[in-house]
Amino acid sequence: MNDSIPLIGHQMRTMVQRFFTAEPLARFAELFIEDKLAETIRFGQLTVIHYRMFGGHSDEVYEAAAAVELFILASDILDDLQDQDAPHKPWMQAPQPVAIHVASALLTLSQQAMLSSAPSDAMRIALMEMMNRLLLQSANGQMLDIMNEIVDEQSYLDMVKQKSATLLQLACMTGVMLAGEPWNEVVAEYAAEIGIAAQIQNDLRDLLRWDDKSDFLQRKRTLLTLYLIESEAEADCWIKEYFEGRISLEDVAMKRELFLETCERTGTILYGSVMSRMHYNRFEELVDSIQEISPWKSTFLHIINQRIA
Repeated sequence: MNDSIPLIGHQMRTMVQRFFTAEPLARFAELFIEDKLAETIRFGQLTVIHYRMFGGHSDEVYEAAAAVELFILASDILDDLQDQDAPHKPWMQAPQPVAIHVASALLTLSQQAMLSSAPSDAMRIALMEMMNRLLLQSANGQMLDIMNEIVDEQSYLDMVKQKSATLLQLACMTGVMLAGEPWNEVVAEYAAEIGIAAQIQNDLRDLLRWDDKSDFLQRKRTLLTLYLIESEAEADCWIKEYFEGRISLEDVAMKRELFLETCERTGTILYGSVMSRMHYNRFEELVDSIQEISPWKSTFLHIINQRIA
């Protein structure tokens, strides 16, 4: 599947060169795309492999994969701007109005690329209906995440299914439907399961950080921070007090080692690992239930496991 990466990247650049006629817009878009290509375009790879798994043979899939990756790039830009982190990224170093405008333009370009990839009007309608429906779900989930009002495990899972899992569904189902197949509930479900597993892994990493991306220091409500603050041990009361805003960052800034020890002792780290593995195991069960995947399974799992490693 690595041979698909330059082909997807080429399509992303081609769309920019074709539709972004304003030189500054094209220049910044290409700069942002190059940064994206230097890291990962696994969403696009998922589109390609699902297209192949379900019998697709045309090169049109690379334009569809580019559409998915253009949206993911736009989403990443907006997410970083909202969180005000990742200062090394080129869109964080560009003037904010420029970064916002480029992200907005990339969102529209992703839809144009999806339209261009479809071989028929019926396919265009089906793909765009699917794409817009999933992206609206993702927008709802992103808003719930921004509001930081998660109260329990179920509300966390509902948010993640909308925010993160729908993007994996978009990547996978674009390939399935472009190959001429209808919406596949099993594919949609395993995409959601791996999305949840990956998000919990991300949350576990961000829980243990001690910088601007630390979920604890930012008082971010996730499955793991909620679990952590439920500790009733008197020695851990400072964690809940900080999370609820009763003590300041200065009061906890020197307690990193104590915090890490508490995460271990309370079982928070184990809980996160078990929850992520539970959703990953469900993903594998669903994958094994689809006969078409069998010849592609090792390649598929390689792409997925890189994502949640």
